[in-house]
Amino acid sequence: MMKKGSIEARLMWFLLTSGVAGVLEEPGADYGGVLERMEAAELLALMEKVRERLKELGVEEAPNQRQEPVRLFIDKKYVIRMDAADGPEIPLRPLVKALFILFLRHPEGILLKQRDQYRQELEEIYAVICPNTAVEDVGARVGRLVNLQDNSFSEKASVLNARLEDLLPKGTADNYKIQGYNGHPRRIPVNPLLVHWA
Repeated sequence: MMKKGSIEARLMWFLLTSGVAGVLEEPGADYGGVLERMEAAELLALMEKVRERLKELGVEEAPNQRQEPVRLFIDKKYVIRMDAADGPEIPLRPLVKALFILFLRHPEGILLKQRDQYRQELEEIYAVICPNTAVEDVGARVGRLVNLQDNSFSEKASVLNARLEDLLPKGTADNYKIQGYNGHPRRIPVNPLLVHWA
């Protein structure tokens, strides 16, 4: 049985290459595996071309359809900007930003019970965000964040998710929120190709 994603990809390919305006049919399977061989970046580019082709055909996206997530641009000082390297900044409190950066750097996810293993990385991130903070203060603040007996992690994750709702375009915040279930890694589900590191 063909997976849903494969059907959608084949439909996109058909729509993009079809010369018949306004006619959509179930595409055949004679693609020689071309879509299966495409990398994520190529598929994203294909999706953008399909959107353009749909507009040419006079087909508008449904208003309640989930929007494409915005692109983030993060420089060496961990300034986070939307849409372009000189786009609007996403302002976050230092510890909240450090947590966000950590999860963006680990798209595979992080098990909460193992978060203490990321202490050094978090301290390095926080030290870049707040370069004038004393080393002992950095250690104390990050220490609370990774302490399994402290609620600091949950508080900061909740603040982050709420701030993203306020700061990102409507319908796109869920792509950047820390999500997951107990016993499974928490992760940010956005495609890593949409996060650009300087």
